[in-house]
Amino acid sequence: MKKYILCAICLAGIMLVQCSSVQHKTHKKLWRFDDPYINQTIVNAWENVYKRRYEWAALDFTRLIQKNYIDYDILFGAGLSYYFMHDAIKAIDYFTQAIEKKPNHFEAYYFRAKLYLSQGQKVKAQQDLEAILGIQYDEPLICGYYFNNDDSADSAILKSRQKEAQSLLLSIAHGK
Repeated sequence: MKKYILCAICLAGIMLVQCSSVQHKTHKKLWRFDDPYINQTIVNAWENVYKRRYEWAALDFTRLIQKNYIDYDILFGAGLSYYFMHDAIKAIDYFTQAIEKKPNHFEAYYFRAKLYLSQGQKVKAQQDLEAILGIQYDEPLICGYYFNNDDSADSAILKSRQKEAQSLLLSIAHGK
């Protein structure tokens, strides 16, 4: 019989999710803070994004930020939640903060550029898209948006975003 280690606890404390010791080690290396409750809150927030429960995700991310648990992935998660909730002002603010914390955060640039385009701010969008093209891959980007890819955006994802950025830049150049 396999031994199981408690790996995740639902915030309500009602549901326990267990995983094998191998999975526990994988999850533990992705933890950003010493407090397992905080790390589980981050996981729950990204699960809510994945399940399209953006209001819940935004609530989790903003609570973390208010408690001063801030890293670029949490800021990006808050931005993405507000992006999907169609709150451009909050989304742009959080994407900007994520970029300030991690200047090569190509995902934050990408979604902020899309918001700028939707607002008709083509110059700002173009600047963000050009920033994506200038990013050189040096290490995976911790990004809960890639929940099923061990929370990391690798060189293949960067290349994909760079292609999308190029395409959007061509659209801007052609007045579309």
